[in-house]
Amino acid sequence: MKVILILTLSLVASFGHADQLDIKLKRYTERFFLKAVEKPTGKKVELYKLGKELFNEKEISGNRNISCADCHMPELGSGDKLPVGIGEGGKWQGKERLISKGQVIPRNSQPLYNLGHEEITHMFWDGRVHYRKDWDVYTTPVEALNGDYPERWDITENLGSALAAQALFPITSHEEMRGKKGSNDIANAPNEEAVWKIVMRRLLAMPKYRKLFKEAYSATPKNELNIGHFAQAIAHFETHEFAAYNTPWDNYLRGDKSALNQKAKRGALVFMESGSCVACHVGTLLGGRGFAAVATPQIGPGKNDPRKNDEGRFLVTGREYDRYRFRIPPLRNIALTAPYFHSGAYGSLEEVVEHYRAGIKALDHYDSSWVINSFKKNFDKILFVETNPYMLFKKKDAAHPIFKNGEIQISNSQKSDLVYFLKHALTDGEQLK
Repeated sequence: MKVILILTLSLVASFGHADQLDIKLKRYTERFFLKAVEKPTGKKVELYKLGKELFNEKEISGNRNISCADCHMPELGSGDKLPVGIGEGGKWQGKERLISKGQVIPRNSQPLYNLGHEEITHMFWDGRVHYRKDWDVYTTPVEALNGDYPERWDITENLGSALAAQALFPITSHEEMRGKKGSNDIANAPNEEAVWKIVMRRLLAMPKYRKLFKEAYSATPKNELNIGHFAQAIAHFETHEFAAYNTPWDNYLRGDKSALNQKAKRGALVFMESGSCVACHVGTLLGGRGFAAVATPQIGPGKNDPRKNDEGRFLVTGREYDRYRFRIPPLRNIALTAPYFHSGAYGSLEEVVEHYRAGIKALDHYDSSWVINSFKKNFDKILFVETNPYMLFKKKDAAHPIFKNGEIQISNSQKSDLVYFLKHALTDGEQLK
């Protein structure tokens, strides 16, 4: 009888604790307007099919040797599992992407999960592609697409999202898909618009794509098809293929309190409270809506700087405020998408959380041996790691105040709960099959 009483009291205490966790989480979800991700609607079979084929098509690259899927493998968390990408000229050996005759991409290949969601308005790590839906206005590296009355309205009218606009640019990058000048007609094209014209000419010369485009855009004459249709189809495929909405966290937000166990609920509270994660990872997607400087270690060549000093969004806006700021990623399926940050500096979520817990001191104690030991085979050389004290000081000085001031104070047990929440509560069960 005594044993039964103890067990009963224990269960009552356990349920009482769970209720308290739910009460606290309810306050935070209401305060921060957190909602479940909904399954995207409006899937068009013909457009999806065209987009899927284009996503896997090497003909869109200058030397016909790389497709979107080569850097965004569905079975590798929609990435390539490398700290920074390997572009045109690289090759796959089993599940390993090797440099071969390829080029190193300055930044990590970003995951594709939920990028078709309405909250996503900026694309790329530096946000150089932006779409304002209420004005139907784009900001991109090509002026002819930008503003209220774009010169190439015939392209922009077919896009409809930041994700579609993003799809226009890997094919114009010499390192990613276009190829070195002198190697092919696309690489030799004088500008981006000329690249897009050649890509469409290549595709529509193939009976397969004449049929697929006709089925997807039955009301559009062949001579009016342009790169906007191409980009829209890829975005449509990605929106539906890489939608993550069936996570325990989403089901919890839909009202199923049993979708999260106590450890996950405690981790969610660390996310909201002492971990300060919600200061940046906001909205339905827990990220994807802004930029932050968090003193990330620099791995690889960096973007457009002979010093290998990647200054992030500053390279787009020129504003001092934006120096070393990078796009805050959405967090669904984050457990599937290592390595992390713009330079792929960390290989695990435990290391990412430890980076935040250490604050700006994390730069001084960064251990790059895992990069050197793990990826020399892929790149056939040791990747650059920034150790210059002045460059590190600049990153520290530009860091977000919460990070810079060491305000993220969490215990080892709280760290364990937080990592558990990130790994288990935010992973779509469908993606694990």
